[in-house]
Amino acid sequence: MQERHDYQPINIDFTFEHFDRTFAQNKGIFYEYSKMAGMTNSEFDALFKGEGFSRLILAGGGVPRDCMSFFLEALDRVRTSDLNGKIGKDEVRFLSKETFERRIEELKQDSEGQDQDALLRGIYVIRAFCFDKKTNVFLVAENEIQSDDDLKTLLYRLMDYRIIHKVAGSLTHKSKTGSNYQAYAIDIGCYAYMRNLQGRLTEIDLTDKSAKEKMRSSPILEGVALRRIWKDTAGKSVETALAEQDSKEEA
Repeated sequence: MQERHDYQPINIDFTFEHFDRTFAQNKGIFYEYSKMAGMTNSEFDALFKGEGFSRLILAGGGVPRDCMSFFLEALDRVRTSDLNGKIGKDEVRFLSKETFERRIEELKQDSEGQDQDALLRGIYVIRAFCFDKKTNVFLVAENEIQSDDDLKTLLYRLMDYRIIHKVAGSLTHKSKTGSNYQAYAIDIGCYAYMRNLQGRLTEIDLTDKSAKEKMRSSPILEGVALRRIWKDTAGKSVETALAEQDSKEEA
């Protein structure tokens, strides 16, 4: 068989670099399943309220399979508590924390020894950096990614497990010159325990048309800073440190 003669390739690698496209592709899939269930598009839309659907796509990492699984679980929960319940931002928030924890468990099952410790410690370090800077998006210089194999490997592995998401490439920074940057967002499950983000974390909304412009002011994570935070965790149980991050209560 020859590509483009006997078959056409279909790109199903949806990412957050073009969130509007990922949003539309996932919604189109949901509409087709709704049609099979005898529902109209408007009836499907009526299952959500506010930012419910866009948050669902964020929580699922844009992956159709994960978004569908998330949707079924969220729908079951709201219908169990209220027959007329709709999926909103809060319903997705509760589930996104559980999903984030499952992703960490998958990571632990797939890795072992030093590899596992490095990945878990990397999650802790990146979250600590973002919480300190009060942001969900951080930048990494493209030339540093190319020259620092450890940093590149960590970023790519955490993207594989959808702990972080690449949200833009080849960005310039508003206060730095001479470098292009890649932008990454921590998964919304990382800060799901924060019911009220005000004063605690400034979230760049990927659905906002000005999102990429706002990313140009995001803090820059450098290998030096990452290793400094990493060094501070030496001698500590990284799983205990992660649990402490997760157990913070809403002020």
